[in-house]
Amino acid sequence: MLKLLGVCLIVCGCSGLGWYAVTGYLVRLRMLEEAEQALHFLYGEIEYSGCDMIELLDKLALRGGYFCSFWSGMAGGLKGYDGQCFFKHWQQEIRKIPEIRNLQEEDLELLMEVGENLGNMDRYTQLHTLEIFQERLHIIIGQAREEYRDKAKVSLVVGVTMGCLLALALI
Repeated sequence: MLKLLGVCLIVCGCSGLGWYAVTGYLVRLRMLEEAEQALHFLYGEIEYSGCDMIELLDKLALRGGYFCSFWSGMAGGLKGYDGQCFFKHWQQEIRKIPEIRNLQEEDLELLMEVGENLGNMDRYTQLHTLEIFQERLHIIIGQAREEYRDKAKVSLVVGVTMGCLLALALI
């Protein structure tokens, strides 16, 4: 009876590890999609309303999601200006996002570049720069969707298979 319980625990544990890998891919995809929506929002607000950056960040924070704490932290950092430049606040706040570990290096580099170029230029240059980042992010999202489709099933199957093999080896 104990062996059967042990086998079930091993199979469930390994399956859980496979599922954890699948959720990591899904969180990455959702974070990138949310970042794309935020860039579209920023583009529209800069182009049509002409709001200042603190107001834009507050509006983004109200939308919720993975980046909610990031946007509110950025708005708070700009309100309580402490002499640091915008990009330094951006770097500090982006590292505080708990789910940031799910993003790949190229995703993080793109987000850092957005912070480096946001708010530094005139309106038209900023809009053009946002368009470029939107295009790049759209390509990355396409790659992330392909990766999710390819690796999600494989991760789950490998987790279950390894659990079964490990259980058989221990019996």
